[in-house]
Amino acid sequence: MSGKSFASLAILYLVSLCSVHTASAHNTDNAGIDTVAAEGNTIETIVSPIHSPRKILLILGLREEVNQLVRLSVDEELSAVEVDTVNADTAASADYHWPTADLYLATGTEGCRVAVKSLEQQRILCTLLTREGFESLESDIGEHDQLSALVIDQPVSRQANVANRIYPSLSHFSVFSGSDVGSAEKDNPTTVDDFPYLASHPLSTQLSDILHSHDALIATSDSSIFNSSTLSTVLLTAYGYHKPVIGFSRAYVKAGALITCYSTPSQVLREVAQRLHSDTLPLGNASTVFYPRYFSVIDNESVARSLGLIRDRRIINGQTLSDEDFEP
Repeated sequence: MSGKSFASLAILYLVSLCSVHTASAHNTDNAGIDTVAAEGNTIETIVSPIHSPRKILLILGLREEVNQLVRLSVDEELSAVEVDTVNADTAASADYHWPTADLYLATGTEGCRVAVKSLEQQRILCTLLTREGFESLESDIGEHDQLSALVIDQPVSRQANVANRIYPSLSHFSVFSGSDVGSAEKDNPTTVDDFPYLASHPLSTQLSDILHSHDALIATSDSSIFNSSTLSTVLLTAYGYHKPVIGFSRAYVKAGALITCYSTPSQVLREVAQRLHSDTLPLGNASTVFYPRYFSVIDNESVARSLGLIRDRRIINGQTLSDEDFEP
């Protein structure tokens, strides 16, 4: 990589970083959707009415800007169901009386925490939180057998597949182990290799070891590796190898990653509505975690141009997509 190309990428990163508010910060509530409230999204409503359950209690998280989007999405996606709402801080008070509901829909890490601590034998769906955030509640969850989580994370296999379909020169991806890589589809040209992350070793050294032999690095929502403190190390090390980073959020892409898939509250609640209508909502214990079906894609054209990557497919901002849209 020429010094001029690296310098331009470094400048691009620094300029991008100035315009992003803690690009990879992991908030304790509604983690992973830190930029959702900043951009409007078209809400797509399902056509079929929902017959069961008949009443839902929505437990809202702590971030009001996200809660506003959630309320709007609920009005559109769950209009056939009676939905009452309560804020997590209100529900956490000792004098709060929990009303009867067929489903308790908890948003964000704090909304989920309050629900699972207060409702031992009730049907709970936690959503709009990362898998890491959900798993952090393990001590609160215990043996709850009517609990599931629709997390905001995107499967690593999806991130790789979408990146490859849009930028075909990217086919060999690396990711730090601990992520749910998933299995590759038949005839899928992408490969994803996972590598152990050693907290006792410098991150830059570990990045160098895997970047030189792969087309791109997939960043995940694992806050022990990818956070505001390591953002510059990750991006600038990748730039030094003339390799892109596949982000895990829109903020990461705005800060200098190449591309990411992400799911909005409206897309997540659309899936919830469809699963309730078809009675396919998984229930179980803390291991009952599933990823969103619907997502959108955002890329950073300036990064692609600096790395000489050619886009093979047009991206429509905010368009709702599914894995079927990227089949070979």
